[in-house]
Amino acid sequence: MKRNEWMALIATTILMLAVCLSASAKTKKTVERGMTKQEVIGILGQPKLTSFDAYGDRWEFYKMNALTGESKRIVVGFDLYGKVVAYNMSYVDDNIQQPAPPSHPSCGAGVVAVVGPEVPIGYGHCLDDASFSILYNKVKNARFDDNKFDLLQVASLGCYYSCAQTARMMRIFTFGDKQLRVLRMMAPHIVDPQNTTDIYNVLTFDSEKSEAGEIILNSATL
Repeated sequence: MKRNEWMALIATTILMLAVCLSASAKTKKTVERGMTKQEVIGILGQPKLTSFDAYGDRWEFYKMNALTGESKRIVVGFDLYGKVVAYNMSYVDDNIQQPAPPSHPSCGAGVVAVVGPEVPIGYGHCLDDASFSILYNKVKNARFDDNKFDLLQVASLGCYYSCAQTARMMRIFTFGDKQLRVLRMMAPHIVDPQNTTDIYNVLTFDSEKSEAGEIILNSATL
């Protein structure tokens, strides 16, 4: 093959490689907040494991690089509307035994919730029974509803609550709109979101329970 033919072949190969790399760059995507489940599947394929709770779905993917042998664990969290709200990627070492996840915490100790592999979020301590009773009685005995809400708002600046305590406080009020107002104040400070059934049981109508779910979900993703 003549020199000019070699040069033309090399130039064509380089051009084709550039086109392929450009096309690959355009089609390659990463998971981003707000994506749908179908978009995630288009990027990562079908999940290896799935689970769900009161806040939405959780998908796990395991990917291995055939050249390096590295394995990755990817956890994607979806809200109740099927949109991405959490993403976590970690490298997996098969020779290291992963610690068992903590059991559901009780209210008396420091609370840790796990959202994804080894990503703890500390929620602090909820009020002990004696302290909560003092707050509860002050709110209940306040003369006007506005005073009750003012007391609760001030207390919630530095206090954490259990779902049972939140439900009890909500029951001070008769109507659903005021019960939901209590929940809006207390939800960002709830330490045991796995027990939200206590809160739903306070509410009468499905529409109120649906709104409560949105309040709790939005508070959890702040």
